[in-house]
Amino acid sequence: IPLGRLIHMVNQKKDRLLNEYLSPLDITAAQFKVLCSIRCAACITPVELKKVLSVDLGALTRMLDRLVCKGWVERLPNPNDKRGVLVKLTTSGAAICEQCHQLVGQDLHQELTKNLTADEVATLEHLLKKVLP
Repeated sequence: IPLGRLIHMVNQKKDRLLNEYLSPLDITAAQFKVLCSIRCAACITPVELKKVLSVDLGALTRMLDRLVCKGWVERLPNPNDKRGVLVKLTTSGAAICEQCHQLVGQDLHQELTKNLTADEVATLEHLLKKVLP
């Protein structure tokens, strides 16, 4: 199996597990990723967020609409662009993000690496970091 395909398959497995773990909180893996990305940036434009997540702007806009409806994200006027907006987490958005991190925590890591030795996990982490820019 080509390396790119293997990485894709591992990512899909991670997303399936995330969806499983997060379902009690009524949040999807995709929504969680958006919330985490906004949290890291504090305040970000949808276009910048699109680049971070490598997603379609239309799909991201619909996702942001859902997150606004849930009360987890708010849109604010962009002081640097009168036509643009910034998105940021609400207090409840930050809280759900933290709940998700606590719920998933070590469990996801353990599930993804359960067939690896500690040395293999360390090697995998080292190699993946080398692949990233």
